[in-house]
Amino acid sequence: MSKEPKAFDKIINEGNTSIYDLTLTDEEGTVIPASAISVLTLTLSNVADGAIINSRNAQDALNANNVTIHATSGLLTYTLQPLDTAIQDTTLNYETHRATFQCTYNSGAGQSNWDVDFLIRNLSGVS
Repeated sequence: MSKEPKAFDKIINEGNTSIYDLTLTDEEGTVIPASAISVLTLTLSNVADGAIINSRNAQDALNANNVTIHATSGLLTYTLQPLDTAIQDTTLNYETHRATFQCTYNSGAGQSNWDVDFLIRNLSGVS
């Protein structure tokens, strides 16, 4: 699974739930079904200081912890929770939270790692 970098993958208001999804594919573009995945982890951090957010540090994400993989289509869906989008530094108008996914598939023959950057908007009176 390759993904072209963008400035931000998604802009989210602080404290909101949100959904990030993509279809998992191998280097040849073939869909990776849930049954082919042996390990999927998620780390969520604040880009400014590297602090882990909402205890998501190499957390099991294989149909766990608000991440699902469709059985046949390879659709990965991460439902961000309010604690995932909580502002860490209330002096800033915006901050970047980075989700890092690590996926091992096809009995360890395949590995795919990628980052997703969420720009979190600090709303006055919400923190």
